[in-house]
Order: sequence, then structure tokens, then C-alpha cells
Amino acid sequence: CQNCLREMRDPEDRRFRYPFINCTDCGPRYTIIRELPYDRPKTTMAEFPMCPVCEEEYGDPSNRRYHAQPDACWNCGPELWLTDSKGREIARGDEAVRRCSALLDDGKICAIKGIGGFHIACSPFDDVVLSELRRRKGRKNKPFAVMAAVLEEAEKIVRISAVGKRLLLSPQRPIVLCCPRQNYPLSPLVAPDVRSLGVMLPYSPLHHLLLEGKSALVMTSANFSDAPIVSDNQEALSSLGEIVDFFLFSDRDIHMPIDDSVVSPMGSTYFLLRRARGYTPIPMTMRKKAPVILGAGAEMKASFCLSRDSLVFPGQYLGDMKQRGTAAYYQRGLNHFLSLYALKPEYLVHDLHPQFISTAIAEKTLGSFKGEKLAVQHHHAHLAACLLENDSEGPAIGLILDGTGYGTDGTIWGGEVLLGNASGYERKGHFLPFRLPGGDKAVMEPWRTALSLLAKTYGEEEAARKASRLWENRRGQMEQVLALLPWSTVTTSCGRFFDGASALLGLAQTISYDGQAAMALEGIAEGNLAAPFKIYLEERGYILDWRPAVKWLMDSKENLSPALIAGGIHGGLAGALVEVCRNLRKEEGINEVVLSGGVWQNRRLLAFTLKGLRAEGFLPLVHRLLPPNDECVSVGQVAAGAARWGTPL
Repeated sequence: CQNCLREMRDPEDRRFRYPFINCTDCGPRYTIIRELPYDRPKTTMAEFPMCPVCEEEYGDPSNRRYHAQPDACWNCGPELWLTDSKGREIARGDEAVRRCSALLDDGKICAIKGIGGFHIACSPFDDVVLSELRRRKGRKNKPFAVMAAVLEEAEKIVRISAVGKRLLLSPQRPIVLCCPRQNYPLSPLVAPDVRSLGVMLPYSPLHHLLLEGKSALVMTSANFSDAPIVSDNQEALSSLGEIVDFFLFSDRDIHMPIDDSVVSPMGSTYFLLRRARGYTPIPMTMRKKAPVILGAGAEMKASFCLSRDSLVFPGQYLGDMKQRGTAAYYQRGLNHFLSLYALKPEYLVHDLHPQFISTAIAEKTLGSFKGEKLAVQHHHAHLAACLLENDSEGPAIGLILDGTGYGTDGTIWGGEVLLGNASGYERKGHFLPFRLPGGDKAVMEPWRTALSLLAKTYGEEEAARKASRLWENRRGQMEQVLALLPWSTVTTSCGRFFDGASALLGLAQTISYDGQAAMALEGIAEGNLAAPFKIYLEERGYILDWRPAVKWLMDSKENLSPALIAGGIHGGLAGALVEVCRNLRKEEGINEVVLSGGVWQNRRLLAFTLKGLRAEGFLPLVHRLLPPNDECVSVGQVAAGAARWGTPL
């Protein structure tokens, strides 16, 4: 807080340059609590007995450090030390901070222990340093976040809306996605090939000290892609020693690691892309009084959720359950919540997919669980989560667009038009199904999906001719893919459709992180064209036929720029979605439309669709404090459970 910053910068103050300064208005909470009630002996500060001066402050009701559990100073609190990559100590205390700051100026890469875990920091201006960090971390393209010293410096780096400024300066201090300015000397390797840059401001005393005399630093989570953030000193030394040149350690333990939250401004509002530090464990309310229900969540962007009476407690972002360490992190986080709130789940709600790791870990954590279980279809959970967040009981039309979700017919859904509420749903329409050659491999190799789209649009023979001109180096692979296409997984995924369109425009044959191809398509999109999508009704519901859009894309490459074509794909899809809603309203008389699923992180598609829906008099319901991606699934599972086992308030 400002009072602590003023003291930390005052040479006459006894906490001058103390990197753990705090009071009741600031400092760590969630990451240091072992159990409730929130008293010092039940936190990781128990190992640091207060000196007489701190103890006097702590016991004085008129002092702003009255019962500030992490209260400490140079004489009695945690300390820092700097080591090389092998753990050999170089300096302690303030000298460690000053040396670390100088090393960053000299182009070194440092791991810095923070409030929720370690960050990896380096200069955002040096191509050589960033190239080396990407090589060591195995992070070829995924953007890094930048921490600016002050708001004025952040405004030089990116364009910040009024909403963005409020978010950057809020107590939560999330990473805020903004458009980078062209004339700032930031290395292009910070966030290659995307239009958004994640920026945040310092939120701990140590950040402020390290950024003294600097304009900005790269400050990225110390983890491997979609794995949990590293938080333990020994773990950091063993797992990061080959990545960083130096470590800035501390002896204040992190009981519950947590990553930085990520927020996307959207007009006069915003929505979360990652719910973590600052937003967890803030509860939400629902219109039901429910027993203790555990929602086990999804797999790619895992989270869990618990209910008690009319309160819903969404857990933090956990990562990809297929990554080593995430399962243990899930179990650790769930046990932490169960302990904090003294909850014993009576019911378990999980995804319909029979092999989700999140379901297995939830069951393992609960031990000898004898309560009732409920399997909820993935996209129904998305619908239920958005309704709960918007305090609506439905029924509503659900435009649920994402990458992957196990359908009731055993295929992979992802471009769904649902009608329902937390109690149940009907599938009223979906994307025209297509094959996903290679299954999960197609996610990281979008050219495979693109080839499948061409085959469905033109037939295999013509698709092979067109594809060979696009990807001459893959002719052998293409023959194999086309031969196996009839036996490949069937999907209706909107996310994979965007991947394929991106590959057809030459933006991403292969990718290095999930969502990269679709982000590239959004990143170049311009104009107000609308690619043709066809809507027709079959016995099983409305079919959103994307084949005319693929033909338009291929034909337009001769006379339109990739940017205008990409814009046309977004505009055309938005219009088609509005048309489906219009048809359903005529049949069902329903005016509320839920927009949920990871595809709705695409701000261009979201803006065009919202504009179209509102122009037609619909009431769109979108996420804000829950990410639209799979993090919200656990909340939707709890909502479905509450609809079944809860009672109205």
C-alpha cells in the first residue's frame, strides 16, 4: 500500500528498503495461511517471532499493523539471499536485492521468489537475452508478461483504457492485456505475432525495490507450459537451475502457491482469462441453498469448486492435468480449501468424460467417499456456470464454443447451440461435424485440421491438390492423413475450425502452445467483411455449415489481404450465430443468450456477436469474474448439482 511504500523509501524509517514490509491494508494472505482462524501461529510466519517493537505495533488497536499477521522488520522477519544457478550464496539482505537488480541490468536471467511463487525476470529490451530465455525455457512463441515500474511507464508500453487503468491499479494487481505501442523499444521477442501484451504493475515490496531505476522487466511465471508455478526453494533450484543465471531466495515459505491473474478489458467492462491471485478465494452467490458439493472441473484448464449453503467457492487456476505435477497441485489446493472452510463434500459432480484425471484426483482426495455422484456434460457445465455468474435461472440459449468437450454421442463437441438451464439442456444445433486427423496431434499441427476442412469442403482429391500448393513440404504426410481421415475422430469444434482457418491463411502450420493459431487469426483480423456461413435445419437441430466460408477464404486469397479475410471469418461467424439465435427465439420465445467457452476469449468475435445480439433485442450473458474457458466448468458442475440437490432460498 502507499503507506508502506512511503516507509520503505524513507531512510529514517526502521523498515527502510525492507522487502517484506506490510500492514493490515496489504501483504500476503492466501499463500501463507495454513488453517483458519487467520492468526500468525497458523501461517508460515509462525517461524518468525516478532521483536518487541513489532509486537507493540501488532497489539496496538490504533496502529495500522494491529493484528497484521505477516508483520515483521529487518530484526525479526524473513530475509532474502542471492545465489548463482548452483545455489552458492553471493549476498544477503539489501545487498542481495541491489546485486540482483544490477544483474538484471547486465542482461542476466534471475528467478525471484514472490508472494505466490517464483517469477523469472529479465530485460524486456534485449533480443539476445530473450532469445536465450526462450531457448532455455523451451517456450518458442508464447508471450511473456511485462511488469512496468509505474502506470506512466506502462502507458508508454501499451495503450491502456480507463478500465485497464483501474485494473492495473486495483488491489488485485492482475496482468492486463493491452495493445502494444509501436514506438516503444520493447523487444519483439516478448510477445511475438500477437496483438496483445500482458502488463502488470508491482504488487510486492520486492518488486518495487527491483524496479527502482528501471522502466520495466519481463516477469513470467517460473513454470513449464501449463504446469504449476514453482514455489519451493529446493524445487526451484532443481527445476530452474538450467534456465536462470541467479536466484533471489527468501525464507518465508509459500504454503499455497498461486499464479498471477490475467484480465482482458472489453469496452467499459472486463473478463478474467485466469482466475488466481487477488480473485481466489473470493466466493460467489447462487439462488439455491445447497449441501456441500464438489465440482471436479475439466482437464486442460483445471480448477475445482465447492459449495456451502448459498455460497460457491471457485478454486484457483491449476493448469493442465496432463502435466507432471498438476495432479499433486490439484490435490494440494483442494485439501487447502477443504481445510480452510472445514468442508466435507456430500456430493461429487464431474465431467461426462470417463477418463478425466480431475475426476480421479477428486475421488482420491475425498478418500472413502460414499456420497452421490453426478456426471455433467462439458458444455452444459459452461452454460450453467455463466447463468450462475449472471444470477439467472434461465432457460437460455447457449452459444458454447470451445476446443474440446466430450459429447453424449461419444464424439468431440465444441461448436454447440444449447437450450436449457442448470437442471438440464437440449442440443439445438452445432457446427457441421468434421474429422480431426491425429486427434490431439491436430491441436499442435493445425495444418491437419485445415486439410480436413478442405476435404469436407471440396472432396479429398481436390483438397489434396489445394493443400499441396499450400504445404508442398508435407505431401507425404498429407497422403497418409487423407487415407486415415474416414477413421479419424469426429468433432464439431469451433476452436479447431479457427485453427484450420489460420493454417489455410498461412499463419500457423504448427504451433507451440494451445490457442496460438486462433490468436494469430484474431491478431491480424481487420475490416467489416462477413464470410458466408450457411444455417439449415435437420432432424437433429440447426447445422452451422462453415463450408461456404472455407470456399470464400480460398477464393478470396487472390484479391483480398489475409487481414481482411481473417476479419471476414470473424464477422461471418458472428452473423451466423445471431441468425441461429433468432430462429430459436421464434420457436422457443427465449431472449437470454449465454456466451461461454474458450473461443469467447476472442475479443473480436465477442464484440461482433454482442453487437449483433443486442441489435436484435437479445439479452447476452457473458462471463466476467469467471474465465469463459474451462476454468468455469467446475462452477457449472456445482450449479448443476445445486439444481439437483439444493433448495430455493
